[in-house]
Amino acid sequence: MSDISQVTAAGAGVSSQTQIFALNKTREVTAQSVLSLVDGAAQSAQAIQASNPAHLGQKIDVKA
Repeated sequence: MSDISQVTAAGAGVSSQTQIFALNKTREVTAQSVLSLVDGAAQSAQAIQASNPAHLGQKIDVKA
């Protein structure tokens, strides 16, 4: 009977390790995706800023 419990415990350990590996891979892919989006947003902001006149956005009119 103890052999069966050892095999079950070993199987659970492998399952847990597989789940942890999958979770870590998911985090890695998500981090890469987020970095790609942030880089794209930064490049887009720079392109927009370069195409606008220098005085645009320097002052805010708070009177309506």
